[in-house]
Amino acid sequence: MILIIGSEEEYHSWHIYNLLKAKEEEVCYFDSRKIPKDILINWAASNETIKGSLIIEGRNVNLEDIKSVYWRWYYGISIEPVDNKPESIFISQMVEREFISTIESLFASMDCLWVNSLNAVEMHRKKAYQLNILAKNGIRVPKTLITNNKDSLLPFFEANNGQLIYKPVRGGAHTEKINQEDFIDTRLNSLKYSPVQFQEFIDGVDIRVYVIGNKVFAAKIKAKTVDFRSDPEAELIPVELPDNIKEDCFKIMGLLDLKFSGIDIRQNKDGEYVFIEANPSPMFTFFEEKTGFPISGSLIKMLIKGNCG
Repeated sequence: MILIIGSEEEYHSWHIYNLLKAKEEEVCYFDSRKIPKDILINWAASNETIKGSLIIEGRNVNLEDIKSVYWRWYYGISIEPVDNKPESIFISQMVEREFISTIESLFASMDCLWVNSLNAVEMHRKKAYQLNILAKNGIRVPKTLITNNKDSLLPFFEANNGQLIYKPVRGGAHTEKINQEDFIDTRLNSLKYSPVQFQEFIDGVDIRVYVIGNKVFAAKIKAKTVDFRSDPEAELIPVELPDNIKEDCFKIMGLLDLKFSGIDIRQNKDGEYVFIEANPSPMFTFFEEKTGFPISGSLIKMLIKGNCG
């Protein structure tokens, strides 16, 4: 059995589900939005064993039968209160907390291949921590400032010759380049209401790297925008990475507990490679279509085998 954390509405989940079904694999979606109506949970621990199961829309899935999990899209847990009374809202929040703890315990006890694990996903959400781990292990990352203090921003802006980008700390929006016009009082004064991630602007070429087990697929991206994701006409050109950069990619995978990742790198004007981010649940079908790299095939092979070799 292969479990996909996602849904048929999410394209990459659906795509991998159908490829696995074509290989006559047993596969099932885990769509957390169906909790509690259509998903029941059993989890039992003793001194010797941990046993558990999921009943998903009437289908019983034993934990010990799951050989691999593809974490594509986790919707979280949301329990609606029965009404708007404070006590009802409080109860719904408590129930959410109980479900979250139960699900995370269940996930942590599943002795199978995770692509990728809850630990890897949580590491990605803590981007500053992720960058710190990589920098301490010799990986070149951008100079970074995360702050909600306007008095810290201007010195960082000047120290980088006015060449900065900004983006959310956790993600979820495209990267933008900062300019002097952003330093108007209304914008600066609003900074205190939410921290923002500022980084040195790396003038150069974007490279997207997919690492799946021991395979590396890379392409340079020619785009007209600072963030290539916002350019629908971006051109992808397959490239062979130097051996030392491949080794850095494998090092990143180990440090961040990843089995499959989309790693974003910028190669600056001096030819230096700068790591930007490692996504534990990347989209890949557009990249695959443009380059011909067998990402889907490599991913389902890993899931079917149940290890990352």
